[in-house]
Amino acid sequence: MYHALHSFCRRGIVMVCVMVFACVFGLEAAAQTPIVLKLGTVNPSDCPRNTAAYEFAKVLGEKSKGSIKVEVYINGQLARGEAATFEGVQMGTIDVAPVGSAPLGGMFEPLYLPLDLPFVWFSREQIWRVMDGPIGQELLKRMETRGVKGFGFGGGWGFRHMQSNKRPINTPEDMKGQTIRVQESPIYIGMMKQLGANPVPMPWGEVYLAMKQGTVDGMESPTFSIVSGKYTEVTKYVSLTKHTYPPISWFMNPKKYQALPADLRQAVDEAFKAACAMDRKAEVEKEGADLLVIKKAGVQVNEVKDLQAFQDRMGPVYDLVTAKVGKEYMDRFMSAVKAAAK
Repeated sequence: MYHALHSFCRRGIVMVCVMVFACVFGLEAAAQTPIVLKLGTVNPSDCPRNTAAYEFAKVLGEKSKGSIKVEVYINGQLARGEAATFEGVQMGTIDVAPVGSAPLGGMFEPLYLPLDLPFVWFSREQIWRVMDGPIGQELLKRMETRGVKGFGFGGGWGFRHMQSNKRPINTPEDMKGQTIRVQESPIYIGMMKQLGANPVPMPWGEVYLAMKQGTVDGMESPTFSIVSGKYTEVTKYVSLTKHTYPPISWFMNPKKYQALPADLRQAVDEAFKAACAMDRKAEVEKEGADLLVIKKAGVQVNEVKDLQAFQDRMGPVYDLVTAKVGKEYMDRFMSAVKAAAK
């Protein structure tokens, strides 16, 4: 009887020890399992946006001491297009993403519309002063009502420039009569009309053939798109009109962010700051490299000396945007733009 009881007790003690060990080991394993964040971009491999995305992943891994792992999905792997990517962040199927001002203003928050006004920006420094100032902070705060948390503004798609197979653009008069492919946006359509051109809204996938066959005389895009889309093969002139610059906002799903402990939220904040800085740096470097590629391909590239002459024609386009965002906000935005240009 004694031996049976002794054996039973020993077995019980062993079982308790095994359970305690398993529990402790399980807790340690859980503690070592990193939190995974999915970051999605719509950009192909060598885009500055992806460089910034990988910087975010690297810095957050370091700052969180491995507690957070960022999986980067580029080139639309998580969602097709910026609008769908933004919706993914709202729903939580995407944790982190950079999104341009054009789809944000057109589909989600009208206060982003002025960022895409033609000939409103004359330098990156001017843009970044506005985006890092009260206007930019107001926009990011506003996006909380749209179900996302904004952290800052990176670079952009780069300044957009005119491409033509008819003639280089030096003055507004050079645009007259040219048939120009534009995005399906009232701002871009209005801009071309004010310059005397004939705007033709067309999906991006059809543009290369249209340029090649002469269906359109020209188009407008940043240098990155000219190179990545191989438009050097079907373009004679690139004129650096710098007519628009759509800034990029970096967002995160707010529930995912708030679920993190305070130290990890701070790590996320620092990683976003690093990503935005890298976004700006990489975009400037990429534009310089792309311009060299464009020139080496035999495309004639020219600077445009008087951009004010183009802006002076944009009154009706500015009025269109003012009607959507209200005069009070538009006045504050334009005041910030002018102050940042000094």
